[in-house]
Parts: sequence; C-alpha cells; structure tokens
Amino acid sequence: MKYWRRVKKTHPRAVAYADRHYTRQTPGSPQFMPPGQTIVLLSEQAVFGWWRPKPGIEAMHHLDGWTCTIFHREGKDGPLASELILDAEDAISLYGYDCGGDGLLTYIGKHLDGTCFQLAGYAPVGSSVDGKALLGKPYRRWLYPDPLQGVLL
Repeated sequence: MKYWRRVKKTHPRAVAYADRHYTRQTPGSPQFMPPGQTIVLLSEQAVFGWWRPKPGIEAMHHLDGWTCTIFHREGKDGPLASELILDAEDAISLYGYDCGGDGLLTYIGKHLDGTCFQLAGYAPVGSSVDGKALLGKPYRRWLYPDPLQGVLL
C-alpha cells in the first residue's frame, strides 16, 4: 500500500477522524468499527475501515464480501479520494484475507453521490432499507511476497 498503514480500531488519530465522520453514532467512543473482522487504515489525512462479519454470521445486506464502513478524508491536499480507495483495496490480500464472492462493498449516504467510489470502479448493486445506495466491485486479489507483512500500530 502506498498511502495507508494498518492500525488498531482504537488508534487515537483514527478515532478522531471517525468522530468527525457523518455516520459516527457515538462520538468519543474508544473505537468505531462494528464487531467482526476489521481492517483499519490510517493515512496522513484520512481513515478507512473494512469490515466483514465473523465466519458463520451473515451480513445484513446478505452479501459475502468486505464492506467499507468508514472513509473519512480531511482536506484537499494529497492523492484523490478515488486513489486512496484503490490503495485501501490492497489491504485485504496484503494481510492475507479472503474476500468472498461478492467482492468489495460500500454504502453511500443519501446526501452523497459516491463519485469517489464510482471513479474507483464501484457500481450500484442494491440499497439499504433506509435508502442508502449499496455499491460494489469485484475483488482482484494482488499477490504479495509475504501476505502477513505489516504491523498493527
């Protein structure tokens, strides 16, 4: 990955970015990801979170893949948001995870159009019961020499 480093879901700067995201339900909570498998990524100006339910548990959208539960970028400097998204996709194979048959997924809030995800190759695949668009993208696994490289900070 070019822009991200993996951190714990309790990393103070990641939590601070999450506190400023429009979906944050409990600002000030010591962590911001749902239960299950998670990959939290932090860059100089953003936080990104991948989530997948624990094996044997079905996601509410009934799809088998990794869902972006948060992407919050601050400022206009640095790489485009779509570039950050594409780079975040590498984390799944970099850390040795299987993706699942439905690929990569994200919900887009009603007040947003999802342009940055669409520029990264995501397309509509459904919607949530509360009207959020569900975008998806087939997953392309990258092969890394050491799938377990990287350290949680």
